[in-house]
Parts: sequence; C-alpha cells; structure tokens
Amino acid sequence: MFHKPPARFSVILFGQRFCSDTPSFLLPGVRGTRIQVFSRHRTAGARSPFVTAGFILGCLLALKCFFPLHFASASEKKDVSFQPDKHLQKSPAIDDFESSRIKSKPGAHPFFDAASLLLFLKHSEAKINYDQFTAEKSVNRARDYIKTHQAALAHAEKKFGVGREIITAIILIETRLGTNTGKRPVLVTLSSLSALADPGIRDMFRERYLKSGRLTRADFEKWAKRKSKWAHNELKAFITYTAVEGIDPLVIRGSYAGALGIAQFMPSSVLGFGKDGNRDGRIDLFDHADAVSSIGNYLKRHGWEPNIDLQKARNVLMRYNHSRRYANTALIIAELLKGS
Repeated sequence: MFHKPPARFSVILFGQRFCSDTPSFLLPGVRGTRIQVFSRHRTAGARSPFVTAGFILGCLLALKCFFPLHFASASEKKDVSFQPDKHLQKSPAIDDFESSRIKSKPGAHPFFDAASLLLFLKHSEAKINYDQFTAEKSVNRARDYIKTHQAALAHAEKKFGVGREIITAIILIETRLGTNTGKRPVLVTLSSLSALADPGIRDMFRERYLKSGRLTRADFEKWAKRKSKWAHNELKAFITYTAVEGIDPLVIRGSYAGALGIAQFMPSSVLGFGKDGNRDGRIDLFDHADAVSSIGNYLKRHGWEPNIDLQKARNVLMRYNHSRRYANTALIIAELLKGS
C-alpha cells in the first residue's frame, strides 16, 4: 500500500520537485537542516535504525517552508505561475541549494490547503446522518466484512478482548468498511493547519475565505490557535511514524482533519495504539488486519473489557470519537451484528 522512498529520488513538496543526488537533501525553509534519505531492508519485526535527529527536526519545522506562496482556491491554483528561482531562492535558508537542483513540476503549484480548513470549520455533528449506518444494506455489508476478515477479527478478539462486532461497527462508520479512507494529502493538511499559528496566515485565511458573520474574529483566533497547536503535534507524530516505518509521507492520503487509514487514526494514535495485526513487521493502517488489531488495542487501553456494561462501553467509544451519537450508533450496529 505504501511506497518506500528509494536511496536516490526526487521529492515533490507542494507541487515542486526537489531532486536528490546524494543521501540527503536540504529542507527548504530550514537553514542547515538536512533530511536523511534511506532505503529500508529489514526482516520482519525489525525497526528501521535510520530515523535520524536531522530528519525529524527538519520535518518538525517543515511548516516553515509550507507558507502560502500563493493563497488560492482550487480554481485559482491552475492560473498561478510559480517560478522556483523567484520564490525559493530568495530565501536565505536555501543559500546552498543550487538552482539546478530545483525543478518545477509542470502543471503543479504550491498551495495552502484552505479547503481542508474550511471543511474543518464547517463540520457539524448534528448534520451527520448516522441512520445510514444502521440501515439494512449497511448492516448486511458489515456482516460480509466479518466473514471476509474473520481471522483478523478473531485474533483481535482473543488478544484484546474486544468483540468483532464493535470493531466492525467502528470501521463501518469511519470508512464504510475501508472503502473511503480520504483523498487529501495528510502532510499538506496538517502543515496547513499548523501554519495557522502564524498571525499573518490567520489574517489572510480569515479575510479571504471566511464569510462575514460566520465567526467573530475572536472566535476564529481562539479556534485557529488551538487547532494549529494540535495540528503541529499531529504533524510531528506523522513524520515520526512515516520515518520509523520507512513510508514516503507524501503519498499518504486521509481526511480533512489528517486522520488516516481504515481506522481513521490520527498520527498520534497510530504511534500510541497502532498494532501489527498481520505480523509482517510493520504497522500499516491501510491494511485490514493492522486496522482491526489497532482498534482492538485502542479500545482495550481505554477500558474496554469482555462483557462490558452499556454505559462504560459508551464512555470508551466516546474516547474514540467524542460524539455520543457516534457511540450510540456503534453500539446499535454491534447489537445488530451479533450472531454474524
């Protein structure tokens, strides 16, 4: 599912291709910080030893280079002319990055993902149609899922004491049983949210994209500061996870909030609760066995136990998603699935 970066490669950050002829390359926007490029060859269960401090430090500060060179809507992006020499090489942080190694990808432009931020702001729990998940068609599909993935579910049930029905219910609600895991680049989403820590970017976003009357300036400032801090921590977790697992962070897609995989874990949850369900030596939340075990582990660590009572079960599920309607719907689905 994931693509591992080769020892020599070109990486595209916000639509720009940075070619690497050496084992490391300068991270644009961060003076003196180099990202270590590595190939991982390991046996099952082994961890990559090539997670260097330079790599993680550079990526933690990556949002410094994700400032909006052009702050545009999706339709505007196609009309923007981006010239690497003009925009990138004026940065003093890129003074040892030769111009010959910066090549623009035709038809692609750097962008600040305003669309994800707008979806985040517009999210309304009250508007979610949870009834769709308890409809007969959805429940029948969930029953088929249990049959298809019975080995992985049985393993999680035995190891974590969490029933297959509730795990399947969560996967049904989160990603329609793994068929809708999101299409937005997680790196871009989290970097864009993190960038709201910059007052200038907050002002630009608010003035250009927020309709008058939707939010007061004070409310938006409070939201932006809180979410940018949260997103920065998730960005750190995401970079750490991809480095440890040897995954190209540029290829992972997820939700408008940065959640990823079949279980829709935030990166910090992947680090804290992700499990290698298929025992292939890696944690891949786009793999059903890994997702199933990860959900089982998450619920167990938050207090789930065999024969758990209804109120406690609801409380544990609300640690997965803070919505009471979400928790109640998952419990209803699990009850409907009993005997499958």
